[in-house]
Amino acid sequence: MVVAAHRPTRLLISRKAIAHNLTVVRQTSGCRFMFMAVKDNGYGFGLLPVSQAVLAGGANGLAVAVLDEALTLRSAGITAPILIMSWLDAAYAGVCADQQVMVTVSSLAWLKEALPYLDGHPPLLVSLAVDTGMGRIGCRERAEAEACVAFLQAHPTGFVYQGLMTHFADSDTVETDYFERQVARWHAMTDGLVKPPMVHVANSGAAMYHAAEVPTDVIRIGTVVYGMEPSEGTIRPDNYLDQIERLESELIMVKKLPAGEGVSYGHTYVTPTDEWVGTVAIGYGDGLSRRLKGFSLLIHGEKCPIIGNLTMDALMVKLPGPLPVHTKVTLLGEDGGQRLTLTDMAHHTGIAPWELSIRFAERLPRVLVD
Repeated sequence: MVVAAHRPTRLLISRKAIAHNLTVVRQTSGCRFMFMAVKDNGYGFGLLPVSQAVLAGGANGLAVAVLDEALTLRSAGITAPILIMSWLDAAYAGVCADQQVMVTVSSLAWLKEALPYLDGHPPLLVSLAVDTGMGRIGCRERAEAEACVAFLQAHPTGFVYQGLMTHFADSDTVETDYFERQVARWHAMTDGLVKPPMVHVANSGAAMYHAAEVPTDVIRIGTVVYGMEPSEGTIRPDNYLDQIERLESELIMVKKLPAGEGVSYGHTYVTPTDEWVGTVAIGYGDGLSRRLKGFSLLIHGEKCPIIGNLTMDALMVKLPGPLPVHTKVTLLGEDGGQRLTLTDMAHHTGIAPWELSIRFAERLPRVLVD
């Protein structure tokens, strides 16, 4: 990994904003324990800085997608509970047991396969998944869930039955029919089943909009803490969340182009009149979508549209006049009383805010502030 530290482009992450959003989630959901999803490099904001900030801000545990993320967190000295939410090869059960990493289990076959790998290791923390309609992982029938619980209880030196979970496919929309169908199936599959210490079904949407309908003692959250309103404002205005990120760069070149001059690859933009054009030190190689052509950035509080195609390492903007080189450019965040958010970018590109954030390239420096 190469981080471009010698360039005036950086992604700033606000500790205060993260702490505020965590507080809002706790108050709304009434939860006791929060697993914060930091998978895929902390949703693009940086695995380690985000993990440090959320734990300091009130999260109780971290949720990842792959074992390597969990091992990176442990290597960094993080001792908080860690949950792997996705499938894990049973051959790595012993590694997870040694590192006290909880794994998501979806079948009796997996438990039987993992047991020999646990010989000589501490018991493995297990979160049993039931599939209520996501169609991804989890036991599909109650009989298999019962068999898994019985197997866990029959092998206490190999396993600790720590969690029981499902995942909602549709908890953040105005239409609730499918959500209610999943809740009904959850009850059909788990009512009367022996419960572990952690029953966690609520994701960001369920925690924020359905706390009265599902268990929220333990929750798994992500987008809402990153300042992305789960329904993108359709259920609740997003003004209750704080923006956690600021993406900024600088003008590295300013020039006056005559009318009829093409800009960038393919000359998809041709100057209609004489125009001042600035080059900004960020491009699609930093994870920006090329669909951002035409999106306006902020310079001294003024909106300056991206003209021409984004290049790998730079983009061009139309300027209001001859600004100095090194003038600050705001791609996300506030400048002069105006604000740009990932939701704004999402509306322009047609790409979900969280999909935009995970595209941020590793070469972007991530810096925790305040």
